[in-house]
Amino acid sequence: MKNIKSVLLLLLMATFFQAKAQEEYRVMLRADDFGMSHAVNLALKDMVRSGIPFNASVMMVTPWVQEAAEILREAPHVSIGLHLTLTSEFEQLKWGPISGKSAVPSLVDERGFFRTSVKDFLLSDYDLKEVETELRAQIDRAVSMGMKVDYLDHHMGIARSTPEIAAVVEKLANEYGLVICRYFDEHMAADIWGRPVENKKTAVLDAMGKLEKDRYNLFVFHTAHDNTELTQLDDLNTDLMSDPATGNSILGKHRQAELDVFLSEELRNALKGKKVMTYSDLKEDHADEMQRGGIIHASIEEARSAYQSR
Repeated sequence: MKNIKSVLLLLLMATFFQAKAQEEYRVMLRADDFGMSHAVNLALKDMVRSGIPFNASVMMVTPWVQEAAEILREAPHVSIGLHLTLTSEFEQLKWGPISGKSAVPSLVDERGFFRTSVKDFLLSDYDLKEVETELRAQIDRAVSMGMKVDYLDHHMGIARSTPEIAAVVEKLANEYGLVICRYFDEHMAADIWGRPVENKKTAVLDAMGKLEKDRYNLFVFHTAHDNTELTQLDDLNTDLMSDPATGNSILGKHRQAELDVFLSEELRNALKGKKVMTYSDLKEDHADEMQRGGIIHASIEEARSAYQSR
């Protein structure tokens, strides 16, 4: 009987310490740009099959969004977010507003597409009412497609670039009952988008060893299959996605490397003993913790001044 009590005590202690570890180390995995292309959606399929809970940020304005919605329909362990989009960074693959050029003329270039960069957007005479019109249209499209959306997110940071734009996003989040990424004091543990291909796994695993206790530790991925679809795309905002020797696009290599990290046994092992959470969890149990955070510029004027000097 004494031995049985000892075993039970050890089991209780193990359970306690495991629960304590999970309580202290909370990890959130977010992956962006789903719907952008078939290659990106192929990665989404792989990630869903892994069984790992994660947050999938979907771009509603992009050509492959219907496929992304279908993949996510049978993925209850995945929290769906909207990657609110007001820029179009590839010359070979362009997108524009769901609401149409005539409804939001201040948001588009002469061809009717979104502007290429954050700089171009912030230095333009964009109308905040038109920003609301377009972002609302993106949410409404997701609702009409039957997507169970939990959170709002920001493609290239525009949705959190100024307090004025943030106020638009907050209004919509409140109206639709959604939470907002970066509004839970998340610790950005790792965003490996610009890291060299060969360093991505090390960066993520190193960050897993440096988690902050009692905070949500956020890891951001941009994943895809490396195929001919992506080798045709040149990111007009950076040289990091181009081979320095040839100038050819290596966008696919970067995104395949990030997918490989997500699916790796090393990451799965690193997640053991951690509490892996999604924005669905925060929406259901921690919505009262949400408060404005992660705003990049203090005002519209400050943002424009910052970019005019670049």
